[in-house]
Amino acid sequence: MKALIPPATLPMPIQQLSIPFDAPQMRGLSDAERSAVVTRLATLLMAAVGVAAKEASDDEQ
Repeated sequence: MKALIPPATLPMPIQQLSIPFDAPQMRGLSDAERSAVVTRLATLLMAAVGVAAKEASDDEQ
């Protein structure tokens, strides 16, 4: 009977990223500016994980 191979272990514990959306830097923004920042951040995060985002150009509206 062969010995079982031990499961792979990670070199360091996994940590969850925490992004404060109510940071002091964002408190001075207007609603439109804050919306633009959050939209750009969401797009950046989706691109980082490989999700293709469909962008609408201003010409299509």
